[in-house]
Amino acid sequence: MGKHCPACNQLHYYPRPHCPFCGHRETQWRQLSGKGHVYSHSIVERSPRPMAPAIIELEEGIRLHSVVTDADVYALEIGEAVTLRFLPTQDGPPVPGFTTVRAEHARAYGDHARQLLKSAPSPLIDALDQVAVIGSGHMGVGISLAFLQAGLKVQLIDQAQEALDGAQQRIQETLDQELSKGRLDQETRNQRLARLAVSTDLSSIGKAGLVVEAVWEDMALKRELFARIDAHAHPDAILATNTSTLDVGEIAQATQRPGAVVGLHFFNPAHVMRLIEIVRTPLTSARTLQAAQAVASRIGKTGIVVGICDGFVGNRLMIVRERQAGRLLLEGALPHQIDRFLREFGLPMGTFELQDMAGGIALMHRSRQRRGERDWLIQQLFESGRLGMRAGRGFYRYEAGKRRPIVDPEVTVLIEEASRQEGLKRRPIGDEELHDRLILPMINEGAKLISEGIVDRASDIDLVWQLGYGWPQWKGGPMYYADQLGARQIVNRLEALQARHGEMFKPADLLVELAASGGRLTAPAP
Repeated sequence: MGKHCPACNQLHYYPRPHCPFCGHRETQWRQLSGKGHVYSHSIVERSPRPMAPAIIELEEGIRLHSVVTDADVYALEIGEAVTLRFLPTQDGPPVPGFTTVRAEHARAYGDHARQLLKSAPSPLIDALDQVAVIGSGHMGVGISLAFLQAGLKVQLIDQAQEALDGAQQRIQETLDQELSKGRLDQETRNQRLARLAVSTDLSSIGKAGLVVEAVWEDMALKRELFARIDAHAHPDAILATNTSTLDVGEIAQATQRPGAVVGLHFFNPAHVMRLIEIVRTPLTSARTLQAAQAVASRIGKTGIVVGICDGFVGNRLMIVRERQAGRLLLEGALPHQIDRFLREFGLPMGTFELQDMAGGIALMHRSRQRRGERDWLIQQLFESGRLGMRAGRGFYRYEAGKRRPIVDPEVTVLIEEASRQEGLKRRPIGDEELHDRLILPMINEGAKLISEGIVDRASDIDLVWQLGYGWPQWKGGPMYYADQLGARQIVNRLEALQARHGEMFKPADLLVELAASGGRLTAPAP
């Protein structure tokens, strides 16, 4: 709302009764369009929500101090179109702010992509009462909590009683934290705990309509376990694996009912993250796939069906990005530079911040050991006890009790030595190169997933990255972003990288086709 002065015929946005132009005291409220453009702006660094204090010039000519939020503020331009967006407050009514028209289009695209995921109900899941979760580690605990939250009975199985005792304690502590924060009441907390049973006896899974395996990522272990699950599970049960990378089809072949086997890849923490990658095999039955989609819906998750490949959808794109991040360190970049670029791009945290939070240095070290590979830098970090945030130091150092990463000169020295070990001369690396080396390979890999039939549609990739990895809704997703850049521009940049760095940057055939035809990866929202 703005005020109109009948004496001088001026509109203004001024809190006092009189007109600021002529002093007339008879002003009248008039509804404004809520649309305008950015006249000037600044950026709030490291804001948990993208935020740009700005002067907005409305269509009616009024300029007012406000804020642009929930938009790509680092790409914000003078003159860019904005529209009114009300912002929630903790205690009072929403306050007016603005967002960009570009961001609104991206959100509309994401909303339409979700509508395309609607699945048919499953009588099997409608009648589901009990779930068995095998493996009481971090993922097993999170998956159990997700089912308990949905009102289901959970039988948590592990071969070690000590592990089960620890899992029960973590589940209780999580529920107690939810209680203390007012997110559930005492009765609900008690009911959830009462629905949890634990056992070391695998044969006790016979009453479960759904069995979810969540043990260590080892193919031999999973195949041996699924053969045993097959012997004890109810004949009509759905058998699911939580693997994040392994071939679900190979796991299914260990059973006498491969049609009943499906991947349910929960994201960590499983009781919080809203995404499940539902991994179909060539033998997964329509009944099983329908049931898996219904399971996701019943526990309040978004289930996205994907095919079998290394890393499925989310991790396959992450792997190519992380590979480039590691290489950029050797060529001249530093962790805080790469992480700063990714945050400003719109992601919730950077590569090396994420690795420190998730214990990635130890995981990368063990993974390379299993494959017989050597990575001098990761080995040095691991052997010096730089295991991440919990250890107080990883790619960064951390003050006791605090989560904010601090640049550590010791790591810089190690990285510079790693470059020498590889025979590389370090050089300055700018944001444009960071963009092309980190983001374009993700787009390229996504185009390959579409061509390989791993996803039903490009927007499924975008939803996986929105829900599982924090890609902002206001930027649509990797495939949506690719369409904003245009296939021709992407192919040109990838070909330049290919000429300099090799075949890993060869443009996907689909991108080359779209560059020639002027086509898009995604369908526009209606």
